Amino acid sequence: MKTTVQSMLSVFACAAACAALPARADIITFDNADLAHVAVRPTIFTTQGFVFTALDYLGLSGGVDSYNNGTTVLTFAPHDIVSGTETNAVTFRRQDAGLFNLNSLEFSPGAYAGTSVKLGIKGVFANGSTVSGVVQTSNVGFLTPVDFVGWTGLASVVLTGNLLSQSYVQIDNINVSAVPEPASYAMLFAGLGLLGFVARRTRSA
Repeated sequence: MKTTVQSMLSVFACAAACAALPARADIITFDNADLAHVAVRPTIFTTQGFVFTALDYLGLSGGVDSYNNGTTVLTFAPHDIVSGTETNAVTFRRQDAGLFNLNSLEFSPGAYAGTSVKLGIKGVFANGSTVSGVVQTSNVGFLTPVDFVGWTGLASVVLTGNLLSQSYVQIDNINVSAVPEPASYAMLFAGLGLLGFVARRTRSA
């Protein structure tokens, strides 16, 4: 009977610990067929648990378009270099309003691009504070990967159109991961504690 109870406790503890582990990273690809005709004038669409809100300056078009390697990418219009505002921007957040980490993404110049493109990126934390930066790449015919270090616990991310010229920006393969809720951490520690308790009881038996 003791062995059976100990086995059940071990299974419960393992389940609690596993359930509380941080979520694996997900990659937003825009390959969903439902997005094939999404136009960005301004619009809101949802894919893979994230809500994208786009606003285009003077109705310049964008959307989810085919890329030269056969995949689909998110395309949006240039930054308004005249006013210097984030008029042309795409904001994304989790559909359940939870926090997430931005690990990496890929981008390239779109239509009417010159020799290079510069993308503005801003992460917004739950308390309203921000982290921001710019990334730049040449028009080399493929998507350029960018890794982010420390962009964790974000409530949303704002991608600003090309800061160099009136050309489009293409985004794909946004690598994100969920931030576990405090209750998940509590379950993790409870599970680990229970595993330790079972292990001690087993050794003393």
